[in-house]
Order: sequence, then structure tokens, then C-alpha cells
Amino acid sequence: MRRILYDTNVILDVLLERQPHFGASAAALDAVGRGSVEGYVSAHAVTTIAYLLERRLGSARSRKALADLLSKMRVAPVTDAVIRQALNSRINDFEDAVCHAAAVEADVSMIVTRNAADFSKGAVPAVLPEVFRG
Repeated sequence: MRRILYDTNVILDVLLERQPHFGASAAALDAVGRGSVEGYVSAHAVTTIAYLLERRLGSARSRKALADLLSKMRVAPVTDAVIRQALNSRINDFEDAVCHAAAVEADVSMIVTRNAADFSKGAVPAVLPEVFRG
């Protein structure tokens, strides 16, 4: 089964129903729910997602939404080695570099993101949600 890492923006599109990206991101993330891919989210993204959900939904609802998400997805660890790899990455944006390094460590085959061009210097291919076929 293919391992796919979903970037923060794709997950937030779905959980916060952000338009106009909700449809494509939900379709891409649905591959996890169908069991056709093994979905990953980077550990550093989990806290960002939690923070933004809490601002919109409140503490109890945000934790429930996060628990539901993580019941279907795995967390790609962000370790000392991942951070050091990101610091030396050719990817300019540090957050994207950390996401990419976590993807490499988790041995995923693809990153689904709305900013695929930012990952162009990485070893793991990145695709837009509307292009992803799970």
C-alpha cells in the first residue's frame, strides 16, 4: 500500500471546510478513509492543526476532530535527524523542508500539498490535491 504524507494546508482545507479548496482536498484525503493509501501527517503539523482548529472550534471540538483524524492517519516523526536534514535541505521554506524530511524518514512515496512547487527540489514528489489519484 502506498504511503502518502498530507501537508498541513490540505488537512486544514478539509477540517475547516476552507473554500475553494475543500472539494479537491477532501477527495485526496478520502483515499485514507477508503483504505487505498496509508496516510501520514508530519508531527510538527499536528500542533499547528490543533492550534488553528481550537481558534475556530474551541478546545473540545478541536481535540475531537484531531482524534478522529489521527484514528485514520499515522504521524511521521520529527526527530533530531529530521530537523538537521531540513536545515541542510535545498527546499527554501523551512516548514516545507521539515515536512519533506519527515516524509523521507517515513518512507512515503508522495506528498499531497497545495504548494507542490515549493517541494520541487526535494526527493519525494509533491502533487496538488486535484491531481492526486489515491
